[in-house]
Amino acid sequence: MSTKARDFRGVIRPVGAVVLGIGVMIALCAGVGMVWDRFAPDPVRPQGGAAELALSAIIVSVLGLTAFLYGKRFTSERITRREALLAVSLIWIAAGVCGAIPFMLGARMSPADSFFEAVSGLTTTGATVVTNIEGRLSRPLLLWRSLIQWLGGMGIVVLFVAVFPNLGAGGKHLFRGEVPGTTAEGLRPRIAETSFALWKLYALLTLIEIGLLKVLGLDLFDAVCHAFTTMSTGGFSTLDSSIGGFNRPAVEYVIACFMLIGSVNYGLYYGLLRTGSWRGLVRNIEFRAYVAIVVVSVLVLTVLNLSVHPEILESFRYSFFMVATTISSTGYGTDDYTAYGSTAFTIVILLMFVGGCSGSTAGGIKVERAVLMGKQAIAQLQKSFRPATVQLVRMGKAAVSGEVLADVGSFFLIYMGCVGFGLLFVTLVEGVPVPTAFGAMLTCLSNMGPAPFHLGDDNFAAYSAGSKIFFALAMLLGRLEFFTLFALIIPGFWRR
Repeated sequence: MSTKARDFRGVIRPVGAVVLGIGVMIALCAGVGMVWDRFAPDPVRPQGGAAELALSAIIVSVLGLTAFLYGKRFTSERITRREALLAVSLIWIAAGVCGAIPFMLGARMSPADSFFEAVSGLTTTGATVVTNIEGRLSRPLLLWRSLIQWLGGMGIVVLFVAVFPNLGAGGKHLFRGEVPGTTAEGLRPRIAETSFALWKLYALLTLIEIGLLKVLGLDLFDAVCHAFTTMSTGGFSTLDSSIGGFNRPAVEYVIACFMLIGSVNYGLYYGLLRTGSWRGLVRNIEFRAYVAIVVVSVLVLTVLNLSVHPEILESFRYSFFMVATTISSTGYGTDDYTAYGSTAFTIVILLMFVGGCSGSTAGGIKVERAVLMGKQAIAQLQKSFRPATVQLVRMGKAAVSGEVLADVGSFFLIYMGCVGFGLLFVTLVEGVPVPTAFGAMLTCLSNMGPAPFHLGDDNFAAYSAGSKIFFALAMLLGRLEFFTLFALIIPGFWRR
C-alpha cells in the first residue's frame, strides 16, 4: 500500500470562494446597518459600527480572493469524496475565523470570545459570551450576528453548491458532507438544483415570518433579526432578555410555530410543494414521531407547570414555547426553565438530546435516529427469545439496511463518547461541577443554545479562552455530525 500523501490543494478554491462570499455578506451588513442608523436611529443601541464591519469585509474579502485565485491552479473537474470532506471542514473552520473578525473590531471582543460567538452563530447553536447585548452591539453587528445564523442554518456549503453549480459530481460530495443526516425524499436528482430549491423555500419562510412579526408590532429591525435566527433555529436575539423581553404572547406563538416548522425535514416540504400532496408529509414516520413528541411534551409540561403558572392558558403558552425552542435547538427564552419541577426539567433535557428531524436546521441526535435506535432495540429483544426469526427494522414500509443501522449506532457511540470526554476536559480545566460541565457539552454538541445547570447567567462568558475554543470545536463537531471532522484524524485519509 502506498503511503505517499495525497495532494489536497484542490480544496483551496472552494474554501476561498466561501470566504469571499462571507466578506460580501459582512459588507452588506455594514451598509444596511449604516443606512438603518441614518434614517431610523435607535437611541437605546450603540450607534456606528459600520466602519469596523467595512474594514472586516475588506480583510476577509482579500483573504478569500487570494485563496480563490491561488486554488484555481489546482482545481480539477471532479472533487473526490475525501476532498469534499476536507473542503467542508475547512470551509466551516475558515468561516468561523473570518466571521469572528467583525466581533473583534466592532465590539472589541477577544479572539477566543469572537471565535466562539461566530462559530456559535454559524452552527446555529445560539450560546453566547456577550453579557450586555443591548449596550454593546451596534445595529450592523447585530445584523451580522443574526445573518451568520441564517446562513449557517441551511448551510453555507449548501449555499455554495447552489451558487456554483459547475462542480458536477463534486457538488454531490460537498452536499452530503455538509448534511450527512439528510434524507432526499422528494428532491431533484441534481444536487445544485436541490440546494437552490432548499434555499428558495428557506428564504420564502423567512420573509413570511418577517411580515407576520412586523404586523404584530415588532420593529422592522427586530423582525428581520429574529426571523433570521428563528428559521435557522439559531436563537440569537437582539435583546438580553430574549423573546421574553417583548412581552407579546402573539409574537411568542408565531416564533414558536416557525421554530417547529424549521425543525422538520425540508425535503418533505419540497415534496409537498412539487406534488401538491400532503401524503408524503403525513405518512413520514419521522414526522409523525416528531409531532407526537411535541404534542405529548406540551400537554405534560402544561400540567406540570401549573405549579409555576396557575392559569391553564398561561401554562400552555410557556410550555408550548419551551418545547418548541428546545426540540428545535433554537434556545430562545421566555421563561426560567430552571424553576420547573424535576420532572418537567427532565423532559426539557430529554428534548435537548433528541432535537429535530433529519434534513432540518435543528440540532440534536435527530428524531429519525432516536426512532431507529428504539426499533433496533425492540428487534434485538425479540431476537433474544426468537433467535431463528429474521428481525427487520422498518421505517414505514421500507426495511432499513444494516449499514444504516450501523451508522446510527456509531453516531450515538461517538456522540456519547464526546460528551464523556468533554465532561473530563471541562471539569479538569474549569473545576466546575459535573452537572454544569454536562450542560455545557450538551449545549455545544447538540447545537442547542441554552446551557442547563449553568451557575449564574446562562452564557459562556466566565469560561477560560481555552475552554471557549474547545466548546467552539464541539459545536462544529455537532453541526457536521462528527464523521466529517473525525475522518480527518484517521491517518489513512491523507494517504493515496
